[in-house]
Amino acid sequence: MIAFKPLGAKPASLALVALAAVTLALLVGLAVADLAGESLIEARQRAVAATARDYFVAFAHAEGLKPLAQALDQRAQHQVGAFRYAVFDNAGRRLGGDDLLTMEQMPPPGFSTVHAGAGDEEADYDVLVQPMSVGGTLAIYENLADRTAFRWAIMGAVAAAMLCSLAIVAAASIWLGGLMVRRGRGIADAADRIAGGDLSARAPVGAADDAFDHIAVALNAMLARIEALMTGMQSVTDSLAHDLRSPLTRLRAALSEALAPEADETRRLDLIETAHGECERVLATFGALLDIARAESGVSREMLAPLDAAATVAEVAELFAPVVEDAGQTLTVRTPPEPVTMSGHDLLLRQALGNLLHNAVRYAGAGARIELALEEDAESVRFVVADDGPGVPAEARDRVQERFVRLDASRSSPGSGLGLAIAAACAKLHDGRLTLEDNGPGLRATLIASRGSPPGGAFNKL
Repeated sequence: MIAFKPLGAKPASLALVALAAVTLALLVGLAVADLAGESLIEARQRAVAATARDYFVAFAHAEGLKPLAQALDQRAQHQVGAFRYAVFDNAGRRLGGDDLLTMEQMPPPGFSTVHAGAGDEEADYDVLVQPMSVGGTLAIYENLADRTAFRWAIMGAVAAAMLCSLAIVAAASIWLGGLMVRRGRGIADAADRIAGGDLSARAPVGAADDAFDHIAVALNAMLARIEALMTGMQSVTDSLAHDLRSPLTRLRAALSEALAPEADETRRLDLIETAHGECERVLATFGALLDIARAESGVSREMLAPLDAAATVAEVAELFAPVVEDAGQTLTVRTPPEPVTMSGHDLLLRQALGNLLHNAVRYAGAGARIELALEEDAESVRFVVADDGPGVPAEARDRVQERFVRLDASRSSPGSGLGLAIAAACAKLHDGRLTLEDNGPGLRATLIASRGSPPGGAFNKL
């Protein structure tokens, strides 16, 4: 047995893949958020420092350096927040404020990052140095430790949220991975059973109506079709062997007797004629099977051409009129007065209509009324053969359209059981179908064919 094992992945491995992908995405997002947040905080804090600079410069212009130094000393004694301030005179002496850097250690004017202070005050600072037109230099320090602590607090909160998210994603991934493996394994098991010869195996279909259910439904439809084809093939093979055995046996018997030395010339010719007739029956059966195969496979589409369906019906009716009359039946023909144009396989249509009429003549019985009609609409043409005979049981109407199927289970009556199969194949070739319905009484057989559209607008040539 062929074992299908495409689902070697475990739910945990699928979860790890999903977890790795989500982790990478969260880390990238965290890095982007960190960079963007740091830039935003830096811009905001520098804007605060610039505002303080403008205030103190204006204060120095209005009050002088000494009052500014006193105000900064008071601020240094009651320090609140991350900012420190200092003012220096032109000689570089600190006049007031925080003692973090000397004038010699002061960076150039503008914003700079320095390490300053001593003891507990030692830290990294973002320094804004501003020379003043009234003399002296103003220094504004921002302790970056507060900014870093705020940044890490945000990072910690985001990391905690990320861990919770990863835990949720891991649980969901394990559950989804297990679900996918279970659903996929059901389909694989069905394929494994099919490969082992169990044509009745089907993929499980759940109630979720998800993608796996859609795949299972499509797969089951395909398997049902394969099973039907395989069963049909077996039935065709069995029926073909049964139906050909008798004529081939008679053929061999006739030839054997003809070869006998004691057979006279007249008897020998009769036996050869009998053998010839049996050969014709066998060849007719194979020819019918070939016609069905070509029609069902679409090979005969190359023979489609514009034709007048009304003329085809009239000619078939004229051909079968003597046969119907000899059977003691009546034939009524009903067609539209105008030509009915369509794209069709003229020879196969004639053969299909002939088979439907032949069945009606054979099974409707003496005195039956048979109607051959042609109906049309914008998209299709319907060839109808109806009679008032015994008809076909409703439960057998689909089955009798298959190859070699006959209601005569003993198969003692003449015929191969291919007539309706040819008509059904003809309908399929013309993108239609064959329907068998109750005619109340009798049978109403309708061959529905698409009007088609042959290349080059050939209809207007009719």
